[in-house]
Amino acid sequence: MYKPTDFIPSDLKIKSWNDLKPYFDRLIHSEINNADDLNDLILNYSETLSVFHEQNAWSYINMSCETDNQDYVKRYQLFSTKISPELEKASNAVEKKIYNHPEFENLPDDRFGQLKQKLQRELELFREANVELSAEISKLSTKYDQLSGGLTVTLDGEEMPLPKAAVRLQSSDREKRKAAWLAINEKRFSVKDEADNIYNDMLKLRVQTAKNAGYANFRDFRHDLLQRFDYTPQDAINFQLAVEEFIVPLAREIDASRRDKLGLTDDYRPWDTAGEPAGQEALKPFETSEELLEKTINIFKDLHQQFGKNLEAMKDAGLFDLESRKGKAPGGYNYGLETTGMPFIFMNAAGTHRNVTTLCHEGGHAMHTFLTNEEPLIHYRHAPMEMAETASMSMELFTAGRWNEFYDHDDHIRARREHLEDIISFFPWCATVDAFQHWVYLNPEHTVNERDDYFDELTRRFTSGLVNWEGYDHFRRNRWQQQLHIFGMPFYYIEYGIAQLGALQMYRLFKQDPQKALDGYIKGLRLGSSEPLPEVWKTMGIKFDFSTNTLKDLVQFVQEELKELQG
Repeated sequence: MYKPTDFIPSDLKIKSWNDLKPYFDRLIHSEINNADDLNDLILNYSETLSVFHEQNAWSYINMSCETDNQDYVKRYQLFSTKISPELEKASNAVEKKIYNHPEFENLPDDRFGQLKQKLQRELELFREANVELSAEISKLSTKYDQLSGGLTVTLDGEEMPLPKAAVRLQSSDREKRKAAWLAINEKRFSVKDEADNIYNDMLKLRVQTAKNAGYANFRDFRHDLLQRFDYTPQDAINFQLAVEEFIVPLAREIDASRRDKLGLTDDYRPWDTAGEPAGQEALKPFETSEELLEKTINIFKDLHQQFGKNLEAMKDAGLFDLESRKGKAPGGYNYGLETTGMPFIFMNAAGTHRNVTTLCHEGGHAMHTFLTNEEPLIHYRHAPMEMAETASMSMELFTAGRWNEFYDHDDHIRARREHLEDIISFFPWCATVDAFQHWVYLNPEHTVNERDDYFDELTRRFTSGLVNWEGYDHFRRNRWQQQLHIFGMPFYYIEYGIAQLGALQMYRLFKQDPQKALDGYIKGLRLGSSEPLPEVWKTMGIKFDFSTNTLKDLVQFVQEELKELQG
C-alpha cells in the first residue's frame, strides 16, 4: 500500500464542507513553477479526494446497511447534497489549474496519458448548473433505496425482506413457489406509482443535465460522462442485436429444459422458472453468513494464497455485511475504501447458491481494490466498470472448480452447470436493461404506460416466450422496476455483458493454463485505469472485442463446457 504525504490528515473528520475547504484552497492557490511542483499538486489532489471518498463511502455503506436509521440517512444526504456539490466545483477549479498548466502536456504519456484524457473529458462536461441537479438526483436515489429496502412480505406467519422470500421460488413445492411469487410481485406492484414518480423526476433532471452540457440526449451525455473511450453507443446496440441472434436461442433451449424437468410443458408459469423438480431441493450451500464467509476464504486461499489472506484481513477489520434483513437496501456491492486500502463487501445472503457466486463475484472486486492500493493516484485506482466487472466475473469462474467446499460431488457438478446456464440466461436480461434505457432517454417525453409497453416489447424480444403470464401481465410489464441500476446508476449495465465476455475468455485461458491465467489476471488488475481498456485486457491475455464473432465463439465454448458437465 502506498504511503501518502502529510498534505491532509488521512483521519480528518469531515462534518461539513468547511473541513475540506482549506485543503482545496491550498490546492487552487498553490504555486507551480516546474514539473515537480505540478506532480506534487496532482498527488496532493489525489490524496485530498481519497480522504473525502473514504468518508463518503462510509456514509453510503452505513445508510444502505440500515436504510431506516435516520442518523445514517442524514449523514449520507449531507455528503451527497451538501459536501459533494461544493467538492465538485472546487475539483473543477483544481483540474483546470492542472490541465491548463503548460507543463501538464509535457508530462510523459506512458504515465500521465490516461490522466490527460480523463481530465479533458471531465472539464469538457462540467457545468456548474449540473452540480445542484446531481444533488437532487442523489436525493431521489436515496428515496428509491429506502422504498425498496423497506419492502417486506409475510409468508407462513413470518415477515421477511424480499431477498429472503425469493429463496422460496426455488422450492420443489409449486404452491409454495406461487405463494412467494405472488407476495413478492404484489408488494412490488403496490409501490409502482411511487417508484414511477421517483423515476419520472430522475428522468427530467437527467435530461436537463444533458441539455446543460450541450447534448441532444442524456444517453450520449452519460456515455461520455462514464468515460467510455473504447466503444460507442452504436456498439452497445450492435451487442444487443448479437445477443438476440446468438444467445437468445440457447437461452430458450435452457429454459425449455428447465420447463421439461418440471413436467410443465403445458403450463409453465413465472413462479416456476427458478423451481426445482419434485424430489429435488434447491442447492443449500450454507446455513449462516459466517459459514459462507469461512468457506469462501478457504476457496480463495486455495486458488491463490494472497487472495485468501486479503479476505481474512477484511474479516478481521469488520468489512463485511452479508445477511439479508429488514431495512437493508437490496443488492450487493464492493466499495473500495481509498485511505484504508481495503474494501467493504455488502450483500443479502439467504442461503442460496446465488449467494455463493455473489460473494465470489464481490471478492473479485475486492482483489481489484487490494491490487491497486499501491497506486498513488485515485484516478488510476478507479478502473472502468467494464474492467471492474471482468475482475469479478472472472473470479466466479476461477472459483467454480473449488465450490466442492460447499457441496458433495453431484451437487458441485450441478452448481457449476447451473452457473454456466445462468451466464447464458443473463445476457438477454443485460441486453433488455440496456436497450430499455436507450429508448427511455432517446424518447424522454414518453408516458408511464408507453414506458411499460416498450419494456414489455423488449421482454418478448429477449426472453424465451415459453412462460405463460396469463392474468399477470401487469407484473411482467413492471419488472424493470426491480433493477436498481435503472434508478441509481443509469446505463451501468452493458458493462456486465462486455465483462462477461472478458471473463469467459479468462476462464478458457484458466482451463488451458491456470497459472498463466492467474498471473495475467493479477497483472491486469494491478494496472487499474492507468492504461486504456484494450491494453489492460491484452495484459491479461485476452482481447477487448464484443463483436458478433467473439460472442458466437464464446457461446460455443460454454456449450462445450455444459456438455462436459453433463457427463
